[in-house]
Amino acid sequence: MTDVREATDDLLAEKPNLESDLREVLSVDERTNGWSFDDVPLDSGTFGELVSRDIVAKDSDAYEVRDPRAVRAVLDGDSDTAVESERGDGPNLPSLSLPSVSIAEAGALGAALAFVLLMRTYIYPSVFRGDYVVLPSNDPYYYRYWVEQLAADATGIFDFSVLSRVPSAVAKGEPLMVGTLWWLTNLLGGADAAGWVLAWYPVVSALLVGVLVYGIAVRVTGDRRVALASVVFLAVIPAFAYRTGLGFADHHAFDYPWLALTALALVLLADVDRNDLAEIRPWLAAGVLGVAVAGQVMAWEAGPLLIGALGAYVAVRAAVDVRVNRSPLVSSTPILVGLAFASVLTHLAHTGFGWHTDVVAYSPMLLFVGVLAVSLAGEAVRRAEMPAFVLGGAEVAGVLTGLLVLQTFLPTYAARLNQRLTFLLFKSGPAETQSIFAGGASGFFIGPILELGFAWFLGLPMLALVGWRAYRQERRAWLVVSTYGWYFLVLATFQRRFVGEFAPFIAIFAGYGFVVLSAKLDVTSPVALGDDEPHGETWRPLFGLPERGTVTMVVILLLFVTSAGAVQTGVRHEQVKIEDEKFEAATWIDEYADEQGLEYPENYVLSKWGRNRVYNYFVNGEARSYKFAENHYESFLSSRNPESQYQKLNDRVGFIVTKDIDVQKVPKNSNYARLHHRFGSAGTNGRTGAGHYRALYASDSKSIKVFGLVPGARIVGNASPGEKVTISKEVEVEGAKFDYERTVKANPYGVFSVTVPYAGKYTVDGDTQSVSEVAVTSGQLVKSHRRSGLAHWPFEKARDKAVYDRVGGHRGTVNGSTSQVDGVSGKALAFDQNKTKYVEMNVTAPQQFTLSLWVKPDRIDVTEKNDYRRLISSPDLSNVLVIGEGRQIVFRVPGVERSYFGASEVPVGEWSQVTATYNGTHRTIYVNGTQVGTDRIGNRIVDWNGQLRLGSGYSGETRHAYNGAIDEVRIFDRALTPEEVRQRYEADNATAT
Repeated sequence: MTDVREATDDLLAEKPNLESDLREVLSVDERTNGWSFDDVPLDSGTFGELVSRDIVAKDSDAYEVRDPRAVRAVLDGDSDTAVESERGDGPNLPSLSLPSVSIAEAGALGAALAFVLLMRTYIYPSVFRGDYVVLPSNDPYYYRYWVEQLAADATGIFDFSVLSRVPSAVAKGEPLMVGTLWWLTNLLGGADAAGWVLAWYPVVSALLVGVLVYGIAVRVTGDRRVALASVVFLAVIPAFAYRTGLGFADHHAFDYPWLALTALALVLLADVDRNDLAEIRPWLAAGVLGVAVAGQVMAWEAGPLLIGALGAYVAVRAAVDVRVNRSPLVSSTPILVGLAFASVLTHLAHTGFGWHTDVVAYSPMLLFVGVLAVSLAGEAVRRAEMPAFVLGGAEVAGVLTGLLVLQTFLPTYAARLNQRLTFLLFKSGPAETQSIFAGGASGFFIGPILELGFAWFLGLPMLALVGWRAYRQERRAWLVVSTYGWYFLVLATFQRRFVGEFAPFIAIFAGYGFVVLSAKLDVTSPVALGDDEPHGETWRPLFGLPERGTVTMVVILLLFVTSAGAVQTGVRHEQVKIEDEKFEAATWIDEYADEQGLEYPENYVLSKWGRNRVYNYFVNGEARSYKFAENHYESFLSSRNPESQYQKLNDRVGFIVTKDIDVQKVPKNSNYARLHHRFGSAGTNGRTGAGHYRALYASDSKSIKVFGLVPGARIVGNASPGEKVTISKEVEVEGAKFDYERTVKANPYGVFSVTVPYAGKYTVDGDTQSVSEVAVTSGQLVKSHRRSGLAHWPFEKARDKAVYDRVGGHRGTVNGSTSQVDGVSGKALAFDQNKTKYVEMNVTAPQQFTLSLWVKPDRIDVTEKNDYRRLISSPDLSNVLVIGEGRQIVFRVPGVERSYFGASEVPVGEWSQVTATYNGTHRTIYVNGTQVGTDRIGNRIVDWNGQLRLGSGYSGETRHAYNGAIDEVRIFDRALTPEEVRQRYEADNATAT
């Protein structure tokens, strides 16, 4: 009404100090349907002014503001053309009835949000370190990697086709989040801006949630004191604060605003009745709900679980509607429209961009069906005049029936849904998958405090009390907040990862509890809930300065109740930040890898999975997964066999990072003790060292150490059989200086050998032995004796399931029962094709080589199923030498050529010398010193995984097991000439028994 506007203008022109009083009256008028003089904190003179100027009018026995919009417009300084009266001739402008904020209120809200900002950004120096943006924790680097990849692939900020090209890991995980961050990154300059975008987006998310929480609290309570307290509590809820801290750019921070926006939309629709459906306001709110639900679902693969809170609210609210004889179907109509809109949006994203699985993409449609079913059931129960508990029973039965229908008609969908729920609610492992109450009796009490601070003590009683009273008194806006609070508390009971989702709602209840507590302490006046009526002089810090004593008391009280959360928030920030020494180690590895010209995966860093993405992002830019580290790092540290671990890792790992670990007892022969405690040196009491791990770096405190994997040079020499030999060298690396020492025992042939990872001069029992860098990086033998070749196993001195090398000191391990027979010279090893027996020998593959052995097959029953018999293979059963069809010798060079080459044949029951050579371009086969075949295969890297196997590890009809004897196995690190092969045959044949 124009006259009400003019009257308000005139009143404030004459008495500007009445602005706060008018706002109080409007606040009471918004939350009550008719009120009395006692309900407003005005003196009789001021109240009389409002009545006499016709701003407030009496309707029956109650008062009301005649034109709230006009009064609000004047208070907010809107122009005449911006406001139309509810009863004027012009059209009503659409409004969502969001709480209006004056300059004073905006200042108070700004201060609260500044506190939110402070609690998330005081860690700025740990995130922005010179030219580096160091995101806290591990998972943010996964999103940073994909954002940078998309930014590099896109042709511009409007190249949305890139969103349909994201890999499955992103498209089925967090596509909307990655897509949004990509767009912002491109908008702000491309891939180089990704670090800044990901660093600041969680903080922006926290501020958005703070504003939404403020809006929800004002809408629900009508009390801005509660709203401000809620924002302050939100700032110091640890589980929420660190997940929205500067740089903590995982998916949670992206989920929270959608969740809060969904709740706000439901609050706006909480009191919709049949008359409201004729207005535009509920349909705008329905549109907001649809966008919020679609955003929630597309943001995270577990989005359907989060929107489940909406279904829970509708189920509870429908029971309330039935109890008070109100139409559940009318109440649900805008919600159904919003869910239909969300279903369209998720369908378009799913079909257009390939985002998410069917289970996720069509969850809003499934929820739509559920809400419609609950609403129709509630309508039927209401019209039949049955009690509300009948609807409750019908809802439970409906859920069970729905699950049965899904299982029967959509079994694949049901199986995927069950799989996802099992993963999200029942997976164990990382800390976030534990319950908020985990840890026994102490955890039950301490866990919630560590996650929520004192907000737990203030909020939980209010959640229980207000939730019950909201249900009984039909306070449906409160019912939204209560239902969401209970829903996410239950999820947090399963896994604490959901405490962040619980945070906005417990913050509102904690804010309400704070105002109630301050009222009980006579610091402020009470806050209203439902039909409760506040009394006394209301504390109004937003509309006029309160007394200094009141401010002091409120601040002291607020500091006390937020102290635990603030302290624990700091602890959480400290826990997830990347420590200086880890960051310095990562950048040092990066520089070292660049100097060495290493590329991925040569510069892959193996570390504890919780920081693996950090290391690899800074070293090689690959941060997609930590699964390799998760599957191999712990087993590597605990293993007592550094040689086998090297063979397993050397093709995949360039660097290994060790760190101080808090365990009471570390096995002295574990790889962890060898490397982290002894830098690979041998220890006391016969504890062995490691030869393939070169120390490269140690942090200032020595808590972080970096090792590189190298083939290592093999120092070989002579000593008395069984004699212990000590090899040592002083080593200096970045950050550390130590003595590298190894002690080995000569084998029965009087040969000792040890693999060392450092170049330089070694002391070998008083003598000096030089080792070149080439020898270390190529795995060469450094021999001090004159025996030729790389290795030679005569098999005479096999014992304790071991065979010994009289040239290179390589020890072979016999698997299966050992049996010896007469050989070419002395004894040979016998193999039975019906029993599992093989010999494993750790030998680094030379890039040119000769394999020579004597074979005496007992029988060669090659069949269609068993088309060859295995003589020599590598651990992955890549064949090297086999006897094939027609008793031919067949040769293959692993890593160079997949095809086989066969020539000549060997007799049964007789000894034959078989020799195979590879000179870098040709492979050649000799039998009994005579060349029988050769072919050209190229020049690539020979790779038999550092280990050769004689015989077969399997027996049976199709396991290709060899039956016969093998003797005098030799390996040379070059291709012998035909003349050398002939001479070797003649020499062996001359000594044959």
